[in-house]
Amino acid sequence: MNLKIGDRVSFSYLKGAEKSGWYPTLVDYNSRSQNYTGTVEDVRDITENKLSDQTLDYGKIKGERSQNLITVEVDGDGSKAFYHGRMVNVTVEKPEQSSDEITDYKHIS
Repeated sequence: MNLKIGDRVSFSYLKGAEKSGWYPTLVDYNSRSQNYTGTVEDVRDITENKLSDQTLDYGKIKGERSQNLITVEVDGDGSKAFYHGRMVNVTVEKPEQSSDEITDYKHIS
């Protein structure tokens, strides 16, 4: 799903996996996921707009990076950045059409 600046979104974010056991190693992504709702502020393609060396050297990332870094103004919690590939169950809320809006139609005669 392509997100755009201004989109109102709700999603779950996979922050990593809880692992247990050693054969087989069991993983639980749900235990570290979190739900968010907010408005997209920025969409950054990190292959075109590279991350800084300081960001790349940061060793505490909770999962893998994906091509797009999405900044969302999270309701009640300020701006946060999310890797698009770890955003799941994304829904984009459609704005409600007010009753006084008129849709133009082309009529065939």
